[in-house]
Amino acid sequence: MKAAIGTPFFTVFTPTYNRAHTLHRVFDSLSAQTFQDFEWLVVDDGSTDNTSELIGAWMKTANFPVRYFRQPHSGKHIAHNLAIQQARGEMWTGIDSDDALVPHALERIRWLWEARTAVSQQSFRC
Repeated sequence: MKAAIGTPFFTVFTPTYNRAHTLHRVFDSLSAQTFQDFEWLVVDDGSTDNTSELIGAWMKTANFPVRYFRQPHSGKHIAHNLAIQQARGEMWTGIDSDDALVPHALERIRWLWEARTAVSQQSFRC
């Protein structure tokens, strides 16, 4: 399936709650990705630290789209539901607020997806 023009291949989702001190790990690892066709969707679950200011600054400087949603403190599962509703990517993946991806992670996932898709299509040929 081809994504619509202007639609990112991946939506990378990060739920966060008072994690401004660790979010740089996610941002730095996304900035280093070799595959750049993604958006970063952050759902803030009612943080009382400087999360919103930090994300706002990154929205201005990132070389990829950053989308930020804030909800009243409701729990990680509610943040996931909002992220799924708001995701624009063809594929969806989550990364927690204190994690990081290796630089080729998204490239490798896409390659594996395309390889799997190619094999599936070949198995239906007569």
